[in-house]
Amino acid sequence: MSIWNNAFKLPAHLAVTDEEKETLDLIAEKIKKRSLGATAVLVLESTRPVHNLGSQGLVFLAPLLNMVFSKGDVEKFTKLLENPKAVSYLVEKINAE
Repeated sequence: MSIWNNAFKLPAHLAVTDEEKETLDLIAEKIKKRSLGATAVLVLESTRPVHNLGSQGLVFLAPLLNMVFSKGDVEKFTKLLENPKAVSYLVEKINAE
């Protein structure tokens, strides 16, 4: 039964890189400019358990999203949604005054 020990184990999440922090800072500033901070935090916190599903939904919709956004931007946002540390960082930045 040793082959089943890690069959469903998710990989450890890496720390947020400086490049990702810059992207998240930009997103946080845009949210604050539109006065949507409280709404964004509510949505991010309440949907935390399903962020992996959301990122997989982006993978599924990538061909459509690539018409509007660049392929790199879609992949970058997908990876950010998969990393709970990145989502926590975004929430912290939105809450910062």
